[in-house]
Formats: sequence, structure tokens, C-alpha cells
Amino acid sequence: MVTRYEFELGKAADILTRELFKLKVGETFIITADTESDMRVVEATAGAAFACGAKPMVIWTASPMGVGKAADPMLPQDALVGALKGADAWVEFNNQWLLYSTTYDIAMKENPRLRYLCLVGMNVDMMVRCIGRIDYAALERYMEKITDLTREAKEVRITTPAGMDVSFRNSVPGRGGYSLGQADTPGAHMMADRSGGAYSTRPLLAG
Repeated sequence: MVTRYEFELGKAADILTRELFKLKVGETFIITADTESDMRVVEATAGAAFACGAKPMVIWTASPMGVGKAADPMLPQDALVGALKGADAWVEFNNQWLLYSTTYDIAMKENPRLRYLCLVGMNVDMMVRCIGRIDYAALERYMEKITDLTREAKEVRITTPAGMDVSFRNSVPGRGGYSLGQADTPGAHMMADRSGGAYSTRPLLAG
């Protein structure tokens, strides 16, 4: 049976646009997607942005056979850059991502107000689980605790009941940070993560 999640997806899109982007009336909000992207996610997000009073603009492109700068030859770069230079906010749903492409580099450099959120490969199930059903207050407390423990640790071990068991030495104690997936300030942002990786586990840290 195909998971539909029509109601839940609407809530997730509302959280994305109102709480994470904090879209304002009249802002231009660009949604990029390719032919491998989940159309339901794109349409729900555009609808939620419109309900906020923003001006959503959906840009669909053919899926490049590569990501980042490897995608450059297959992208309508001038048109993409032109649109992004005039935008206030941008969410990327491309499966073959534009992140670190020449398009991305130019847009981020020449539009200092642009708020970018990387949600590459996002599908309905991910949107509901990773945005719509998140207790952000609890997540922030968790992220702060894990970040503090990691910064103080010399050795870190992460285990889960599913069988993951990863250990590493913290070669630069004191380094580390986290993101709650908010894109309400200029610059590039990622889905909620800690130092580049999203943890949905209960780590065991020793140090």
C-alpha cells in the first residue's frame, strides 16, 4: 500500500514555511526540484508558502547525471542564477542536488539576503517524519547535550538497538555545533543535524 499522508504532509509544509523559514508576506520563495523529486512535497510546500502570503516560484529541471559542479553542464545555469538572485528564500528538493554547483556558488555570493535550506531528495515520508513530527524544543535540548558531550570527549562511541556501533577519537576537542533546520537568517542551512549528521539515536558517549 502506498503511504499517502495528505493531512500530515500539509502540517509538515506549514512548519517548514512558517516556523523554519519564517516566510513573510510578499517574499519571493523559490522551490527547486528535478524530475526525480517528489512532486507532492513540492506542491504542498508551494501551497503552504502561498498561504503565508509569500510568492512561491517552482523551478523544475531535468535531472542532471551528477551532483554539485558535476551537474553544471546539464543545468540552465543563467536562468537559475537570475531567479535565485532575485529571491528571498530557497528550498532545494532536487534529488541530483545543486548544492556546491556553480549555480549555487554564484547565487549565494551575489544575493547576500538569500536564505537557503538544503532538503535534497526529500519525499513525503521523510517530510512527515523529519519535519512534521519533530518536537523542536526537545530536539534543541538533545542537540545541546550531545554537542556538549562531544566537545568534551576524547573518544566517542555511538550505538543503537538496530546494530550500529561506531567509535572515533575526537581529534579537535571543543569543536562542533548543531542546526535545528531553521532558515530564517541569510546563508545556507541544513535539515536538523549535529556537525553534518542527523542523529535519531541514543548515543553512548565516553570521554
